[in-house]
Amino acid sequence: MNRIAVAALSIALWCLGCGEAAAWGRDGHRVVGAIADIVLEQHPATQAKIRKLLGASLSEAATWADCAKGFTYCRRPPSAREAAYVGNNPHNHAYHYTDVPIQQTRYRLGSAGTSAEDIVQVSKYAIDVLRGVPARASDPAHLRPDEALWLLAHLVGDIHQPLHVGALYFDATCRKPVDPNKTGRAPDFGIGARFADTTGGNDLLLRGGETNLHHYWDDVVVLHAAGLSAKTELDVQRFARQLLANPPLGTAPQGDAATWPEAWATEILPLAREALDRVMIVDRRRMEAPTLKCRWHVSHDQAYADWAAQRTAEQLAKAGHRLAALMVALLGP
Repeated sequence: MNRIAVAALSIALWCLGCGEAAAWGRDGHRVVGAIADIVLEQHPATQAKIRKLLGASLSEAATWADCAKGFTYCRRPPSAREAAYVGNNPHNHAYHYTDVPIQQTRYRLGSAGTSAEDIVQVSKYAIDVLRGVPARASDPAHLRPDEALWLLAHLVGDIHQPLHVGALYFDATCRKPVDPNKTGRAPDFGIGARFADTTGGNDLLLRGGETNLHHYWDDVVVLHAAGLSAKTELDVQRFARQLLANPPLGTAPQGDAATWPEAWATEILPLAREALDRVMIVDRRRMEAPTLKCRWHVSHDQAYADWAAQRTAEQLAKAGHRLAALMVALLGP
């Protein structure tokens, strides 16, 4: 896929009425940051460096990468700081996701749905920035240390949302799931020509088209995970402490921090596969568009909702703990 020309255009054209696609939405990102803030109370030197760079907590900064894109959930226009970041990073929308076919077992740069500007590569670059690695011509973004920090505060949350990593593709009939790696060729693997992309679940419409599967995982499931109904106000700090009381297994990252984003993307692929396989497609149609474009209507049952809420609670907790660990690895004494 041409990540900039095809995916971004598709999302812009077809998601205007489907809600904003921002992993976990405002509440989820703030919960991830709040968990990290609480964990980092045990690392005051690291927390002080974060405050000095950001002038804010991780929970406050975790939404800035979306606010820079003008998302309405921020309830304000982009700040001068965010606007400057966008000016230096015109492809910033692509930084928030990768679209690995769910048939794959690991993230591998150069395979279908990945790009040099995807969430894994930009996260690795942001880690380099905070480590003081000199800039290179091949860098996928242009970040100051403070921008690298608040972008990581956001992207660590994004990479733990299954539909920001795993993707579902179909053949030209919009019916048969396919893996573009099998018969497609780089660089675009036939995506948009021979194969249709579900754009991170944005084209999988729920409830008569009122929302979509991506938005469902971003916002609705976060509230369900907290035991709340849709459109209920979430107490971020309370929910963060609730998740901290029962940390999931396998949270602590191992090895060099530069390897963590790829490991996390690979880890979440089975969850992405299940999140997409467990919904039922009830209708599909091919759209009139410059590239091969389809739209599907899907449904799910209460068992799916309960399962998604449980998985979401685990993913938010993992992301918060891992964000804290990343901060200690990069900014600790």
